[in-house]
This record gives sequence, structure tokens and C-alpha cells, in this order.
Amino acid sequence: MIGSNYIPEKINEYNVYLDGTKMIGVASSHTLPEVNMQTSTVSGMGVNGEIDSPTLGQFEKLEQEIQFNTLYSSAVGMLNPMTALNLTFRAAQQVMDKSTGGGYAFKSLRIVEMGRVKKFKPGKVEKANSMEASITLELTYLLVEVDGVVIMEIDKLNQVYNVNGVDMLADVRSMT
Repeated sequence: MIGSNYIPEKINEYNVYLDGTKMIGVASSHTLPEVNMQTSTVSGMGVNGEIDSPTLGQFEKLEQEIQFNTLYSSAVGMLNPMTALNLTFRAAQQVMDKSTGGGYAFKSLRIVEMGRVKKFKPGKVEKANSMEASITLELTYLLVEVDGVVIMEIDKLNQVYNVNGVDMLADVRSMT
């Protein structure tokens, strides 16, 4: 975990792996999926108005778009609807180390996503430019780990929701 002696600055470098194999030809940046809990509106006696109440452990769809510079076999191979995809993003986060008077250190970032393809955009063909092709995944699993410490884990198929090592659904599972 990035401690209080470090000031996080930027991603220095990263790679994307499909089932453990480094992918080549992906775009230079990726926007990670937005995580939104499902909510319902609570109102009634003792509540002045309405409260949008999150349902703990229940999430809206998690979508991940993977962009490619061009189409090639690994990219198109992701289209197989019979298999779930397992993507891992590994990055080196550059941080300023206050304990050394402002020197630099690096902390690891690992993001694991599993899901199925729900959309394919082949992109465009234009001389001297990337194709801007993309595949959109519907994720059922998302893990974010910083320096070896799991800070968030969502597994929609196995009732798992962990935040900073705390099982958010332990009580729910014990009652159902």
C-alpha cells in the first residue's frame, strides 16, 4: 500500500496481459470501469425527503473497453463468446518519497478483470493512422491491488466484495 511517506504522481509504464500473455498493439491508455452500487430511494416517516441508498455488495454493470491500435489475432480471438476473458493490467506507479527529501520510488499496481465480450468495434482504416478498434467487456470480476495489498475486490458470481481486506458481505452470507 502507498504509505504516508509517498506522494503518488503518475503511472510510469504499464502492460496488459490476456490469460497471462502480454498483449501487443493495445492502445496507450485505458479507462478503467466505473464502479457504481445499485441504489434505491428511501423515504417515509422520520426521513426529511429522500435518500438514495446503496445496496451493499450489489453493483450496476461493470464495463471495460479495450482499445487496439490495429486488429490482429489476439484482439479478434477475444470475441469467442464461449470463454470468459482474464485480463491483467500491471503498472509501475511513480511516487515521490518524502523520507528521502523528494526522491522517487515505485509502487506496483495490478488490476485483474474477468468477463465476456459484449461489443466489438472494428474501427476505421485510414492511411498512417491507428484503426481505433475496441472490444467492450461485461465484467463479473474486478480486483485492484496496490503494492501487493488488495484494496478492492468484486466477484459478482461468488458474492465477494472486499475493501482494504475487509469482507463487506460476511454478515450477509452468514444470514442467507
